Amino acid sequence: MKFVKPEKNFGEKNLQLVIDSNEYIFALGVVRYPNCEKLLAKVAESMEVIPIRITRLIIEEVRSNLTAEAFKEFILFINTATIIDNDFDIPFELGARYEARGLKSADALIAAYVEWTGADVLVTENRHFLSRQANLPFKILTAGQCIKFLNK
Repeated sequence: MKFVKPEKNFGEKNLQLVIDSNEYIFALGVVRYPNCEKLLAKVAESMEVIPIRITRLIIEEVRSNLTAEAFKEFILFINTATIIDNDFDIPFELGARYEARGLKSADALIAAYVEWTGADVLVTENRHFLSRQANLPFKILTAGQCIKFLNK
């Protein structure tokens, strides 16, 4: 999968995504999930209307799970398609609120990050337990569900 810089700038915001580390790993890693590959391709072709956000924690998780060549491809993708945020920018109180709801630290940080960015959707294959949390200000979708959601 090759990613190129879009010719257009981001247009009017339609939907903002936070794509979890596992989606990138399953799209670019040794073991691949077709829906994860399709999701990144869909986002790459629609960058002007589907902005995505990423935190340094996700970048580090991806780096530790990809080959050097696959990580270069990931970096090219995020440099052309995303807004990169530092973990320390996420308000501590927001993360603490999710921890108080019973989430582990890393999961609380991701949930706090999604809420803090105002993203509409967290795309993930392994954080389904978040959907059991009441009143989340964002949707939690797998890559397959997100593709269907984007194609509506």
